[in-house]
Amino acid sequence: MDAADDVPTVYVLDDDAAVRTALARLLRSANMRAVVFASVDELLAQETPNPHSCVVADIRMQGTRALALPRLLQARGVHVPVIFVSAQDTEQTRADAREAGAAGFFRKPVDDQALVDAIAWAVGHSPPQAQAKQAP
Repeated sequence: MDAADDVPTVYVLDDDAAVRTALARLLRSANMRAVVFASVDELLAQETPNPHSCVVADIRMQGTRALALPRLLQARGVHVPVIFVSAQDTEQTRADAREAGAAGFFRKPVDDQALVDAIAWAVGHSPPQAQAKQAP
């Protein structure tokens, strides 16, 4: 594995282009690869997240509900952490994120350093299935 493989890939899903751009810029400044999508459906149609990655998704978007994403990825054999972000920070929203299997939840606007730290932690604590796939 070379040094480029050590850089985590973060899939950013948000239906707001300005948010996608801002998060991608933040992640690149933290030495992470950022791949952006406007919806869950777009991600599922175009990408299969690699084991050394994380998904950051707005919990409320058009099309397939972001809350279904962890389950949809697992059904495809993809086991990566999903961190949800939302402008609506309610007990119900947090409970929904936990029930969906989220690795984290952040209220918009997010604290940049806290999000970067959460992504680094989540990628470093990937599930056993993902770790097994990373082994040569």
